[in-house]
Amino acid sequence: MDPTETRQRFRAAVEAGDHAAAVATFAPDVVLRSPIINGQFEGRQAVGDLMAAVIEIFEDLRYTAEAADPDGTQILAFSARVRGRDIDAVDLLRFDEEGLISEFGVHIRRMSGLAAVAAALGPRIARGPVARVMVRVFAGPLAVLLRLVDPLVPRLIRTRSG
Repeated sequence: MDPTETRQRFRAAVEAGDHAAAVATFAPDVVLRSPIINGQFEGRQAVGDLMAAVIEIFEDLRYTAEAADPDGTQILAFSARVRGRDIDAVDLLRFDEEGLISEFGVHIRRMSGLAAVAAALGPRIARGPVARVMVRVFAGPLAVLLRLVDPLVPRLIRTRSG
């Protein structure tokens, strides 16, 4: 299968909220590099579980651009809202010999949006009840703090020369 076709199938599946169709585009040994943990998710089951949570918590997800790099990397840019915070994100997709997604890198911007993603996703993907509580205790306040600071930061940082 052609990587561009796989990218288009993945995009259509996510837009439709079709978890099974999204997972069908993943190679069995897919690796997802997450913006919310210092590590990665490995294998179709783990990445599929994460994708189910993403499809559930990302609101108004819409793809804004897509492209292919000469090295074969496929790029999907999107915007969404998580817990009332707007995010912009880019998925970098690499493929195996069969054209399935083998590597999946996610980059999210604004920091307050990334914190909202961590607070919303963290408890859903935590390794049990104690870990769920710990994620809530740490990620929740960070998301609130960054949401409060968001409007102040542009006033504190020089964004123009001169």
